[in-house]
Amino acid sequence: MIARTSRTVLTRRTAASARALPAAALAAALLLTGCSGAGSGGEETAEPTAEETGADEAAQEATAEAEQSPSAQATSGALVEDFPSTIQQLPDSEIVLSSVEPADEGELVSASLTMRTESSEDDVLKFYSDTLGEADFAPVSDASSEGGVTTQAFHADNGNQLLSVSISTDQQDEGLLMVTIGGKTLP
Repeated sequence: MIARTSRTVLTRRTAASARALPAAALAAALLLTGCSGAGSGGEETAEPTAEETGADEAAQEATAEAEQSPSAQATSGALVEDFPSTIQQLPDSEIVLSSVEPADEGELVSASLTMRTESSEDDVLKFYSDTLGEADFAPVSDASSEGGVTTQAFHADNGNQLLSVSISTDQQDEGLLMVTIGGKTLP
């Protein structure tokens, strides 16, 4: 069974800086999937590279900026309030982080959901192809893999919505995958 994390809700002050929140969630997910852990043979890997440290600093800056927005919200271990129904949680997954920047009625919201799962990469891609297909999303292109991360983008003409799914091995537990889905969608 996957352990649950504590729930913390963050409410922020300025809407302009909240646009960084989904990027921070994605950066945090990428950090969780690629910054540390055991190397081959079970030995610890070397110190973080400059690129990894830069990503960590960028995530911290984006989070700090988002803390100033009243409308941006993030929570760990659960779906944040007013999370868009278009983005579904994978069955039998653990939510690591969710975030949303609400928008005016009829406008797109920025949202991100990061999860840990025992599902296979193929099952994750099929789940999102099916559930997003039911919401009139279509793949932008075939899924692609680079640097240990598989991505698949989906587009819906209604409101010019765009969501992206990213999948990588959880560096804390190589038996699990880290999955992030996020982008701009209708509420």
